[in-house]
Amino acid sequence: MAKLPEGFSLQAMPIEAALAEGRDEDAKQVIFEILSSGTADRVTQRLAAEMLKPPKRKRGRRKELPKHWYLIATRYLDLQSQGVKYDDLIETLEKEFRFSERHILNALAEYRSAKAAHDEATQAYHDDRT
Repeated sequence: MAKLPEGFSLQAMPIEAALAEGRDEDAKQVIFEILSSGTADRVTQRLAAEMLKPPKRKRGRRKELPKHWYLIATRYLDLQSQGVKYDDLIETLEKEFRFSERHILNALAEYRSAKAAHDEATQAYHDDRT
């Protein structure tokens, strides 16, 4: 029989699943039960240690969303649906919001990213319900 991979653990599977699903309290409960029984393997012990002391935050400022990203993006899409050409559209938004073209495009990218995440989550929710 083949040897199992180094990071494989049957004990850790339900813990990792709970963490992936955002059920931190459930994961803590499972870790507590395994540690209390005295049968915790290396992977489970590592997960417990990570939960006790999470990894350090990266250096530097946290990423901020572009100011008024939602308003800029919805206005952009509204003007685009009216058939306004790109150059006129950008010029209109620059005057309206007093931001650069780069800021406007960043706002639009953030909107599209948020919309894609929402659509994916909504689709997954509807798939689970059927």
